[in-house]
Amino acid sequence: MTTDAPVDVAALRDLVERAEQAFRGVQQRVFADDPEVNAELAIEATEAAFVGPVPTLVLITPWTLNGLLVPPDGVGPAEVLVAGDLRRAFRGDVAPLGVYWAVNLVPDVSRLASPRQARTLANSFAGPFREGVRAWLASPTHP
Repeated sequence: MTTDAPVDVAALRDLVERAEQAFRGVQQRVFADDPEVNAELAIEATEAAFVGPVPTLVLITPWTLNGLLVPPDGVGPAEVLVAGDLRRAFRGDVAPLGVYWAVNLVPDVSRLASPRQARTLANSFAGPFREGVRAWLASPTHP
C-alpha cells in the first residue's frame, strides 16, 4: 500500500479486503466458466492509496486490470485522464465493497504470463491513475 499523505492504514486494508472479496464473488458468479480469463491470475488489489479524501487502488483480475476509486459521497467522475488517455469511468455497486468507480487500465490480461507480470503492470499504472483522480478532484466538474 502506498499513500499520498498520512492516512488511516486500517481503512486502506479494509478497502483492499472488501474489494478482493467483492471481485472474488464476481469471478464466481460471472467468470467461473469463461475460457477467455487468464487462469494464472487471481483477484488482487494493489497500490491502495488515498487521493485527498478518495480511497483508490488498482485491481488485478483474471479478465482485466482496473483502477478503482471509492468516493466517500459515492459521486465519481465520468472520465479520468490516465497517462495521456481519457478513459471512461464506470459506476459499480458490489457487496461488500459498495459503490465504486472503475477505470479500465488494461482491458485484456489474457496474455500476461504470471501474477508477477500483472503486478508490475498494475504498479506502472498506479501513479498515473492517482494523478488522474487528483486532476478530477481539482477540476471544475468535480462536485
